[in-house]
Parts: sequence; structure tokens; C-alpha cells
Amino acid sequence: MALESSTITVTNTCLVAPSYSPGDSDLLESKKKQMRPSAAAHMLWFVPYRTRLLFFRKPPPRLSFEAIVANLKSSLAKALVEFYPLAGRLLVSDSDNGLRLDVVCNDKGVLFIEASATGVTIGELEKNEVSGHFEGIPAKLVEDLAQCGGYDISTIPWSFDAPLFIIQVTELSCGGICISIKFNHQLLDGAGTWNFVKSWAEVCCGKSMSLKPVVVETPPCIAVSDDHPTNFELPAGFERIRNADLLKFNTNSTSQSTEYEMKCFAFKKEMIQRMKLENPGFSSFQLLTSFIWSRVNAARDLKDDETTTLVFAANCRGRIKTVPEGLVGVAAVYDHVSTKFSSLRAQGNELRNGAVLLREKIGDLLTEEGVGLYSKVVSNGDRDSTAFPLYKMETALIVGSSFYFPVFQDFGFGKPVGMTLVRPSEDGKLYYFPGKEEGDVVAYVGLKRHAMRKLSYPQV
Repeated sequence: MALESSTITVTNTCLVAPSYSPGDSDLLESKKKQMRPSAAAHMLWFVPYRTRLLFFRKPPPRLSFEAIVANLKSSLAKALVEFYPLAGRLLVSDSDNGLRLDVVCNDKGVLFIEASATGVTIGELEKNEVSGHFEGIPAKLVEDLAQCGGYDISTIPWSFDAPLFIIQVTELSCGGICISIKFNHQLLDGAGTWNFVKSWAEVCCGKSMSLKPVVVETPPCIAVSDDHPTNFELPAGFERIRNADLLKFNTNSTSQSTEYEMKCFAFKKEMIQRMKLENPGFSSFQLLTSFIWSRVNAARDLKDDETTTLVFAANCRGRIKTVPEGLVGVAAVYDHVSTKFSSLRAQGNELRNGAVLLREKIGDLLTEEGVGLYSKVVSNGDRDSTAFPLYKMETALIVGSSFYFPVFQDFGFGKPVGMTLVRPSEDGKLYYFPGKEEGDVVAYVGLKRHAMRKLSYPQV
């Protein structure tokens, strides 16, 4: 049976709230009732929910689907005791310097959907596998495997009743399982999301959380401040974009279009190690990102006098002293490097030139002063526009996610054999994830079709 003919039937939907025990009275007393997300979360107020899907082979006969679902639910309730903001709701209101976001920690719960599939097997899904990532899954099937239970999460700003985290567990026709997650990107960044998923998986297996979650007020260096000067000038490299235009951009990026294409490319651990040996002093991220950037520029046929931009996120957890490693929330900051294409190609060493730009920018960014710039920029906004990094979409590459995320976790019935994501129709998008084998990297690259046809398989 072709995947296009498959059907998904929802069998149960409920909200899972934190399962506090009688001994949690001190915790309940000390809970933050309302939290304001970081400056970066406010800057990206228009970014939609992100969706990730994990696929598992058929569990051992001793584990029924009903027993697995029961364990997933009860473990989720336990994990939410520590990650309680995920069970809250997002309150969006107006303020003098733009939209104000607040997470109301009311324990309303995470949405949990149970479903069954007809005509969907792991064997069929993995026919187009790239190092543990499943390509070519029909868009309609991906959407059906990651539903939203009737809640409207497409209208931005979101309704106050919309769950901030949505989970769907589907039994496939072969007995395999799909676990999908949808997360509100103003509540959580990628690192925060996967920290939660890993912690939930550990609880499912009867283990303690290896990274203790920390729920605190957003550290001042990455927070929004209501105390802002009236004579603030927007720094170079930023512009104010009308909120209506940002919403228009968001609508275009989430619609399915035949104008764009996204493909997976796998990079073996040995290849990345060789790049580092040949270019000492650079990180894997700097070298691999520079390499893909150069290939994308070539596929777009950029002229020497055109400016090309790389936009990236940096995780502050554990790298800025005041930002705890286990912080629950958005602790990423965003920056970019821009240069003429001719400068990037100078001396025929495009790989190194791009890596140098990234290394210098990241070094400047990951300081209290560097990340504090975003707090100042967002804190000095206005009602009708949002300050945003300045770049030309047609010549930019925007990097998201990370190959350090703990994606392939065991929930008590084996590790995932594959994953995928809802692929937005976007030009110039790069998502990183770990590959199937430890140290391997998979890059999802999104480009216009004519450029994608020219993008050669990355080899070094």
C-alpha cells in the first residue's frame, strides 16, 4: 500500500498535567507563576510551532501499545513536575515597545494524542533514509502524524488556550511507533526542547534526569527590559520590519510550494575530522557550515559583487556564566555574518574564509555584552515593527537546530530508527541534526528548485 493512501485515525486525546505528589508542597509554593521569555523569543514572536517526528521499530511482544502509551503518559506527568512551564499557556499582550509575551504557569497541561495508522510501515518509510532521517514522506502523512487536536496554532499571535507542547503517539500498521512533538518556539528553543525530550525518555526508563532542569526568571543579559532609553539607536546590521510584513513572510514559509525543495545530506564523522585536521583552530560547526554556505552560494550562481549572509543561532547555556545549562526556555541568541561573495572566495580558500568570519562573530557574541545587545534591541522596539537582522533573503542562508541535540533516545522500547520534520517551503534554510552513527551529521537544506538542482552532494 502506497504511503499516499495511508490513513491516520485518532483514538484518544487528553491534556497531561504535572503529577505533583503530596511531598511537593514546597515546590508548588516556590513555583514561578508567570515568566517572561527571553529577548530572542520576543524577536521571533512570529515564528510558528516546530514539529519533529521520531520513528521506532515494533517493540518486543511483552510490550503492548497500550502499555507503552500508559508509561509515556505517566512519565510525561512526572517530567512536567520539573518542566512545568511546558504545561502552561502563552499570554500575548501589547506594550509600548512591541508585543509582550508571558508564560502563565497554570498547569493546564501538554496535549497528548493517541492514534493508529493504516498503510504505514517502517519498511516503507526507510526506503528513502539518509543516515537515520526519512526523506520523501508525503506532506499530508507528516501532518496527520503530528496533529494539533483541533487547537488553532496557525493564527499568530496564538490563542491563550493553545497548548505549548503537543505530543502524538501513533501505532503504525507494522507495529512500529511514531512519536511526534510540536513545540511553541517562544517557550522553547531547540536545545531546551531536546533537553526535555531526553529527560522524558529517561523517566520512561526509570532513570533520573541526567541534566536537571532549571526554571528561573530569564537571566538579565538575555531578557527583555522595560527600562529602556528614549534615544536608543538601532545597531548596524539591524532593521525594523513591519509586523504585518513578518506575518506575511511567515505565511509564505509554512505553506507547501513546488517552488522550493528540501533535501538531506549526510556527513560522516571521518570527513568532519579530516576537515578539522586540515584546518586546525576551527570547530566542526564553523567548518561544516562554511562548507555548505559555499556550496549554496555556488548553486545560486551569485555574482562577485553580491553580498551573501549567514544567519545562525548560538546556545548561551553553560557558555554565559549567568545562563544555567539546564535553563528551561529560550537561551539562544541570533546573529549573522555578511560579506561580498568575492571576499569569501579570496585566495581560493572559501572554506577557511567563511570559518574565520564565523569564529570571530561567535567569539564576540558569546559574552555578557554580546548577548546583551539583543536585550537592548528588543527592549527598544515599538508597537508596529520588530527589530531584525538585516539581510537579503535571496542570498542568505539561515542555520537552525544542532547536530549536538540528543535526538535518538530510548523511551523504554528501543531507540528511534529514523526521524523527520515538517519541511517548510523556504529558500536558504539549513537544519542540522545528528546522524544515525555517533559523530555523523545530517543537514536538511532548503532552496528554490533551480538552485537545488545545482547543489552537488557535499564531499570533501
